Amino acid sequence: MRTAEAADEVRVEDGGRRVVVVAGRLRLPVSAGVTDAQALTLARAGTTAWHLLRTCAHLRPDESIVVHDAASEIGAIAVQLARSFAAGRVIATETSQARRRRAVKLGADVAVDSGRDGLAQRVIGANEGKQVDVVLDPGGTLEASLDALAPFGRIVCYGADQDESIKLTGLLGGSRAVIGFRFEHTLDRPDMIARAVSELFGLTSAGRLRPMADS
Repeated sequence: MRTAEAADEVRVEDGGRRVVVVAGRLRLPVSAGVTDAQALTLARAGTTAWHLLRTCAHLRPDESIVVHDAASEIGAIAVQLARSFAAGRVIATETSQARRRRAVKLGADVAVDSGRDGLAQRVIGANEGKQVDVVLDPGGTLEASLDALAPFGRIVCYGADQDESIKLTGLLGGSRAVIGFRFEHTLDRPDMIARAVSELFGLTSAGRLRPMADS
């Protein structure tokens, strides 16, 4: 049986053969119709995207969402999941025209330049002049994201290099929330991985999700 596994340790043995050592509680059966490359992508990037939307943002049908870095491994899955979860307007941000085109092909309604200057205004414009409900922020866009966020909106920060700070009044004054997420914390709760992977594998097998492995 093939399994998708989160590695605790990697060893290189004689002859250069790589051996991955994992905790048994993290072993999950891979569904038929899911390739090895897709399974590996979904095990981490897919699980991250799933929890950003389901566990942290609690994305509801018809809510607008901004996915920054939308052509990245996590962002690409998040765009597709947002569409699958019946989000309203899905807005992608990216650095180049090629990457913006890729985000639209994946399911974003519109993609805008991710440059910091004027970013909040571009996002609001892409949402037909209205502030947005949810933002997925991998880092570097927190201030602009907050400026574009509607009352009761949620920003989910998940990048490893988050170094921005905001004033509490910026949250209280707009009834808004900033939520953090780290994939590593799910490793102590295998049920969180199992729930995510089960839905992700099902969507992939059905052809509704196209995970693309990075290098």
